[in-house]
Amino acid sequence: MKYLIDHTTKKVHRTSQIGDACNVHTSVSNEREVTENLTKVNEFIEKKQYVRCERCHML
Repeated sequence: MKYLIDHTTKKVHRTSQIGDACNVHTSVSNEREVTENLTKVNEFIEKKQYVRCERCHML
């Protein structure tokens, strides 16, 4: 699974579920990164206080 890490909002999105409600389009593109590395995603969540997007992770 691919994830989009938004460093501006400190949110992690599932790329296959991103929609307008996620407001990804409002953040600067060079402040985002895409990864398939779940370990990296969990590290951002556990150690850097990032959160899973409540909209695209609920689907």
